[in-house]
Amino acid sequence: MKISDLDVKDDADFKGIDEEHKTIFNFIDKLHDIANQPKYHEYAIVILNSFIVFFVEHAIKEEQLLQHYLPAKLVDKHVSLHQDELNYLDESLKTLSVELSSINIQAIAEQLELEFKTHIFIYDKNIMKKLMEVKRTRKTVIESVRIN
Repeated sequence: MKISDLDVKDDADFKGIDEEHKTIFNFIDKLHDIANQPKYHEYAIVILNSFIVFFVEHAIKEEQLLQHYLPAKLVDKHVSLHQDELNYLDESLKTLSVELSSINIQAIAEQLELEFKTHIFIYDKNIMKKLMEVKRTRKTVIESVRIN
């Protein structure tokens, strides 16, 4: 999801998240790239390990941002989504540790792409719209207090 798609490109809180979303897809692209290159298959495990570390840091940062603005129920749903994705990343690592093959790498890359496209382009887009509504409401309330 590009922040500019949501008309919040000037909001510093969200610029970093947008860049991190791009990085997520870069990890997936790397997996796609090496799937048909058997001599580089061992790098799929390195890529997944790096992806997991990055994703945990990203999820924490994003969840903290959401907690600042949104009701706990919405944040909890997002945390659950992150946990499901982290579980899939862990299972993918186990799969490749048992059988490192083009088919497995490609299947994992395709599933990750589907999961994260759904997460970022649909779920996160709706969350970001709600965030922007909350932030605008807070700004309006603050400005009306200053006027009065």
